Amino acid sequence: MKPLTIKDIARLSGTSPSTVSRVLTGVVPVADDKRSAILNTIAELNYRPNLLARSLKTKATHSLGLLINDVLNPFYGALARGVEDVARQEGYVVILGNTNEDPDTELAYLKMLQDKAVEGIVFAPSGANCAVVRELMDSGIAVVQVDRRIEGLGASSVTLDNRGGGYIATRHLAAHGHRRIGFVTYAMGQMTVALRERGYRDALDEANIGLEQGDACRVSFDLADVPACLEKMLQAPEPPTALIAANNRIALAVMRALKQLEKAIPDDIALVVFDDLEIFDLMIPALTAVAQPSYEIGRQAAEFLFAQIREEEPHEPRSKVFAPELIVRSSSAAPRR
Repeated sequence: MKPLTIKDIARLSGTSPSTVSRVLTGVVPVADDKRSAILNTIAELNYRPNLLARSLKTKATHSLGLLINDVLNPFYGALARGVEDVARQEGYVVILGNTNEDPDTELAYLKMLQDKAVEGIVFAPSGANCAVVRELMDSGIAVVQVDRRIEGLGASSVTLDNRGGGYIATRHLAAHGHRRIGFVTYAMGQMTVALRERGYRDALDEANIGLEQGDACRVSFDLADVPACLEKMLQAPEPPTALIAANNRIALAVMRALKQLEKAIPDDIALVVFDDLEIFDLMIPALTAVAQPSYEIGRQAAEFLFAQIREEEPHEPRSKVFAPELIVRSSSAAPRR
């Protein structure tokens, strides 16, 4: 069967194609009797309008792009839900891409989203494709940075005070008497965890705790080298009595490695993690965590994006920085004397 067209709906409902179009777009009011006849016909025939054809005329695709760095990270799942909930309320669909922290993959997704004529993009930037992002913005595509931001890009952003998060985690352990505090992070220098490490160093300086070379454990993105790195750290003459994991994926790898090394939390070593997953409160011991409002970060990013889409004139970039919250549980006890 040939697909139904607006002309078919008009003929079967006893109206004109232009009247059907007005009902579908909702731009111009239509008399109640004609509107009812058209909607009843659409329902009976299960008609679906050709959105691609409509977008070629209106230049409105009602679609967004969302590029995240790690689909396995629960933080991004909650963030994506926040973006999608707002998009659904606005009648938009979301095209999801996982860049896996790879600039080349990010570039491919950016070009694909441009080809699909999305009206806006929410993305966690790698920092390597600024020129392409500026081209997208110049072409009229709304852009909002999330989780991290590139200085000078000129795009709105929604982030966490990551430096403050690293600071409060370290200050908490120092206040409990820990004088050697290790930090487990990515070796790749990702912006978010780099700021968390900077806050960690700030708190060490404030507490007059020296930072030794072995106190930072830098691991690959696949986390395969976490056990070896921790084993080397814990074999030092003065091993750390506490660890901070720079995100929730690293935290799970650290706990797995400590179990292999037969180190108990917090009796042998205390632990504070970034991102507060629901399961962390159920673990034994329950994990002390630096929590961030990931869902609200996603919602705010989408709201910034739609505000930009609605504006006819160029706008000043908007910025929102959420404050981290330290959730204290039993994993961060004082060192055993």
